[in-house]
Amino acid sequence: MDLVKQFREYTRQLECHLGNINSADCCCCSVNKRQCFLIVEIGRKPGISVKELADILRIDKSGVSRLVEDLVRKEFVERKPSAEDRRFVTLNLLPKGQERFGKIEHDMYYRFKEVLEQIPEDKQEQVVEALKIYNEACSVVEDNSND
Repeated sequence: MDLVKQFREYTRQLECHLGNINSADCCCCSVNKRQCFLIVEIGRKPGISVKELADILRIDKSGVSRLVEDLVRKEFVERKPSAEDRRFVTLNLLPKGQERFGKIEHDMYYRFKEVLEQIPEDKQEQVVEALKIYNEACSVVEDNSND
């Protein structure tokens, strides 16, 4: 099999595995996968803006705004005007969101620890480095396609 086809196939398989791992964590609390990603990003960076979230998740601001609005209605997230600039809105987790964030972080840590433990110990750092390089390459291609 040619290298590009093999690379695409392994990436497709990786997407399927990650989809399965991530979906197990979101379906029990009336939020979808994208909303789970928002909860994690807001939990990791309290006071983040919608624009920052859109940049991190690489989706448009209006899409993030819709997802945030649903999380606000479900009482996971609160929107507050910034103390420095009232036109700037910050996002923070409410207690329900904090609880969900803690569960996601805990469960995902142990899920990925379990996966990493299936890789021979002398190859683990190599795999992590390869994923870092892979993500950087994906970012470059995404940025170039947005120009």
